[in-house]
Amino acid sequence: MPEQDELFKRRMIDLARQAECRSMYTFSGFLGLAEQDIYARMGRELSFIAHDLYGGSPASERQIAVFGSEEDFGYPPEYPVAVMSIVPAAEKFAEELNHRDYLGAILNLGIDRSLIGDIVIKGKRAWFYCQESIVDYMAENLTQVRHDTVRCTRAEGDIPELTPELKEISVNIASERLDSIVAALTGISRNHVTELFTQQKVSVNGRIVTNYSKGLKEDDVLSIRGFGKAIYAGVTGESKKGRLYVTLKKYV
Repeated sequence: MPEQDELFKRRMIDLARQAECRSMYTFSGFLGLAEQDIYARMGRELSFIAHDLYGGSPASERQIAVFGSEEDFGYPPEYPVAVMSIVPAAEKFAEELNHRDYLGAILNLGIDRSLIGDIVIKGKRAWFYCQESIVDYMAENLTQVRHDTVRCTRAEGDIPELTPELKEISVNIASERLDSIVAALTGISRNHVTELFTQQKVSVNGRIVTNYSKGLKEDDVLSIRGFGKAIYAGVTGESKKGRLYVTLKKYV
């Protein structure tokens, strides 16, 4: 196992032990898919305390590990996660910015990636999850994204734009193999879909999958980095030529 993976595992175990010894919740930074995959495989090593993942929304790809539970400590956790909004000062004349633009502007302020969760873009506005510790810093210093002057403020209360919606999608595939489903969901050819697996961009229920011939079970959660997340709802029919109709509920 690479040294970096070993260091990550030790950090997770250390956080778990701190929570157990102090009888108080501990939290990791935001984890990417590769780190979540390692975390998901640590069930036996972390079995001495309750643990879970939290990203701010059920649709969140980046999530923090949470050690402890209300059953353990007698009170619910207060997640150290805030939501920040980014609004252009002159929205009418603002650019159409993408995920890379927003993330680049944030990281250029010297912010560690583990402090930033998902970024959600709606039109010319964006929202992002971050650790509580950098809320004031972000509000004071994130003033420009590409050529746009912006205002970055903490978002309070219900934020409709962040409420996950599920759109039911029916696709026609040759088999329930994962590469067939990913190809149908992304619109990428089967030949190019294999690259997503070799680049470790596909995960099922939080675990990275490299075996593209694997099948899915009903209610499995499929995540494809760069393409979003969907719940597999299973086969709903079969064509005269033997092709399958399957349904997915995609987060939009």
